[in-house]
Amino acid sequence: MAMKSVLLPALQGRLGSWHYYSALMKLSDLVDRVSYADEIHENTRLSEMIQRRLDEAKRSEDIEQYLLKTKDRFFNSLVVGVYGGSPQWHPFEVKVTNQSHAEIDMMQHEEGLVGYLELNGSERLFALDGQHRLSGIRRAIKKDSKLGDELVSVLFVPHSDTPAGLQRTRSLFVAINKKAVPVARRDIIALDEIDLAAIVTRRLVDTNPLFSKGQVDLDRFTQSIPAGAPALTTIGNLYDITKIALAEIIEDRDAAELANATRIRMSDDRIAHYEAQAAEYIKHLIELDPDLISAITQDDFGPSVIQQRRPDAARVLFRPIGLTIFTKVIAQLRKKHSLAEAMNEMNKVPLVMTEAPFEGVIWDSARERMNTGNASLCIGLLLYMLGEAPAEERLVNRYALVQGIAPEDVVLPSPFK
Repeated sequence: MAMKSVLLPALQGRLGSWHYYSALMKLSDLVDRVSYADEIHENTRLSEMIQRRLDEAKRSEDIEQYLLKTKDRFFNSLVVGVYGGSPQWHPFEVKVTNQSHAEIDMMQHEEGLVGYLELNGSERLFALDGQHRLSGIRRAIKKDSKLGDELVSVLFVPHSDTPAGLQRTRSLFVAINKKAVPVARRDIIALDEIDLAAIVTRRLVDTNPLFSKGQVDLDRFTQSIPAGAPALTTIGNLYDITKIALAEIIEDRDAAELANATRIRMSDDRIAHYEAQAAEYIKHLIELDPDLISAITQDDFGPSVIQQRRPDAARVLFRPIGLTIFTKVIAQLRKKHSLAEAMNEMNKVPLVMTEAPFEGVIWDSARERMNTGNASLCIGLLLYMLGEAPAEERLVNRYALVQGIAPEDVVLPSPFK
């Protein structure tokens, strides 16, 4: 049964050799009329594949839940290819209604750019970019039909159903998707209003006295910081610690709720709950080193922080990598212990890098240099020394490699008592 014609308010444009129409379309019409590439072409050889494979079990479900649960939902434009049929463009004349604009001349090439795009149902429409959004929309509308009345922006691009047309379409697909850049980590931390860890991190540096007075370098997103920097850590490191704490460490957490913490914004009261929990954990982490909590609560904390990073002090928790190592070890301890028990166990760990397991692993005393690349080995050694992991062959071999000796000559650091 043929579909009825639909008129879509749109703008007509041209970029390079492509003509396109930017239209508004109901989600229900989008679902009814737009297909995936693999639904259109029976031949699925690579030479004719213009669509990436759908991951129905993950990305589509994420988008479905985003639509169903996020009040402030928003999509960028989908790009839809148009094959065959007879889509019609109905331009209309734009007249000045505000006399103050009467002197403004409409450029000749702008005439006819505003109108309606008519789709009569005989066209074949496929998602050139936005296939996962389309799949997620389909899933969401099945659960909440009211979503079908919402409008989304769609770019319609006409195509030729010929070998040359397919080649041109593939080139456009590559141009769209190859140039697409994932959202940078720094942008997530600075701007994301859905990602729970990003929201909590920003609130900590805005309002928490342990982090809001310059203790966190807001221009660095790395796991390291210059030894002479007055800040304790970077905002990237604080974000990573917060993310681990929320998912694996804090006491009062809802695993199912946190599973969607990067995709669906929580209510304000739940965000406040997790902010308090994360702040409490990080405070306990900092309090493991009395010198650290004393330093960063001073009005002029910079000189003290720099002093404790000097080779003659070399305190672990004054380095971003030290905060990360401790946090990851605590996350492992939390699998078997309460938070209080885990923090009590961490009191056994030395706080200076000249002691095992830090010396010769992440700290080179001879050259007075850090080696953050060995952080995972340091975590493994700490878990062994805390009695939480056996002396596995892989751990021995990695330690031997770092020490520059044969595995059979390795003597692991003594367990803590």
